[in-house]
Amino acid sequence: MRLFLPFILAVSLLSGCGLSDDTRDQLEKAIGKAAGEAWDSTKTMTARLTDEISTKIEEHGGAQGIYDEITRFVDGLFEDSNDGSNCKKKSAQKSKPKQTTPMTLVRRTPEQQNYHEEVLSLTTLKTASVIIDCLRPELDTAINIVASVYHEVFKDDNYRPVITSGNDSDKHGERSAHYACAAVDIRIKDVENLGTRKVVAQKIRDELGSRYTVLHEDVGKANEHLHVQLRSGTYDRNIVWR
Repeated sequence: MRLFLPFILAVSLLSGCGLSDDTRDQLEKAIGKAAGEAWDSTKTMTARLTDEISTKIEEHGGAQGIYDEITRFVDGLFEDSNDGSNCKKKSAQKSKPKQTTPMTLVRRTPEQQNYHEEVLSLTTLKTASVIIDCLRPELDTAINIVASVYHEVFKDDNYRPVITSGNDSDKHGERSAHYACAAVDIRIKDVENLGTRKVVAQKIRDELGSRYTVLHEDVGKANEHLHVQLRSGTYDRNIVWR
């Protein structure tokens, strides 16, 4: 509606025969303000969508990676049975990618380690298999902010958001930030109202700023969650924190 407001006002102005000069001036100012707000909103939405698309493409190894995944899926969907007489349906399998590039280990300072442990105490792990011991310090900062937003939403400073995945699952894209310990998935379906969940996701985006990417994934599905990661290109994948 906000995008059409300038045009509605423009029509009103052009058809406003007999309007006083003051009224026309006010309408012109209103048109200018509404047009500016609509343009700013459009730029913000475009930038966010571009960032989300870039993140998704990178997670799957770029255009070539996406092509390879499609090829593997199609090849695995129907493959000849052992006797070669017919085809059988088969789900494409994907395993966690193996690291081939030498990694550089960076140890947290005592202060960073204390902060890491303090931040993690604000959360709950979905299962014991969720791996977050290698999270980068910037992710500790992000999780702290996420927890504060959840505290505000639930009006409960003791509420602990659930981390559902770190560097542990084989379900992420081959180049996913998860495998560089630069991303976590956080449960959001505990927030009952969908509209509120969207507000929470946007508030976390606003609080974290441009250094991070926040994706609201699988909306309305059983696996609905927030994907929080360092923005692509702002970290070295070959550095591991401990």
